[in-house]
Amino acid sequence: MKKKIAGFLVLCTFLFVFIPGATKAAEQPVGLLDGVTMLTGSSISNILGNTTKVTDNDNTTVFDMVTQRSDSSVVDVLAYVFQNAQTVNSYKVHVTNYDAGPVYIKFYNSAGSLISQINLSPNVGDDQIHYLTSPIEGVKKFELFQQGSTTYHVAEVNLYSAIPEPSPTVTPDITPTIEPTVTATVEPTATPEPTIEPTPTVTPTPEQPTGDRAILVVTMNTGLEKEFDLSMDEVNAFISWYESKQSGSGTASYAINKHENNKGPFTNRKDYVIFDKILTFSVDQY
Repeated sequence: MKKKIAGFLVLCTFLFVFIPGATKAAEQPVGLLDGVTMLTGSSISNILGNTTKVTDNDNTTVFDMVTQRSDSSVVDVLAYVFQNAQTVNSYKVHVTNYDAGPVYIKFYNSAGSLISQINLSPNVGDDQIHYLTSPIEGVKKFELFQQGSTTYHVAEVNLYSAIPEPSPTVTPDITPTIEPTVTATVEPTATPEPTIEPTPTVTPTPEQPTGDRAILVVTMNTGLEKEFDLSMDEVNAFISWYESKQSGSGTASYAINKHENNKGPFTNRKDYVIFDKILTFSVDQY
């Protein structure tokens, strides 16, 4: 018995000392972009090439991302299209020469509509996984770009749908051999008949109707959040204005109708948002 225990302990010591990679691999979560071929171009709708340098889990291979510009021949965007829509709750973007410039990621649904845009600064200067404020559902494709003053060396890009909690290491216990004891025979007692409880009738919950409206939350660069209850037509009109202005055309401001929030002796009230004051915005459809 002692020889068996000693042999088991020697085997455990060998595994931990000579095979450290097995423990390290278990700690690394599985990403949605592990080993995939990323797309490169001037936008997600104008793909010019591809790369695997940012998905190979090797920080020595980098993709040189130039500052975004209005030139369809310049590769300044990393993008990817999933086979099926995904839910994203965390990300890792590692820029080896990060200098606090703005880095953005845009998420699109299966219809090609923008569902979220996030400023990743300052979380791209490390090689860590960062959680989003809330999960983003229905992600079919995304694009990553930067608007800093220099070319960034992007070493790793990954998205995650779930990060498993690390499991504690279990130390095996040595169970001693116990001599069996003689137990006196006990006369069985009669088992009472079980009382059958009636099964309650379950009333099905009716499905909630879905509409074509959404909550648009616009976050300004001052930290102020503006929330609007709009139809999807109004939300899509706002997104079209934002993307047109980002491409260099369109007005500097956009008027959003307040609808039910029209308080006072006014025929209508509108809230004007300025393009260069917008930090990010999100759309929650219901």
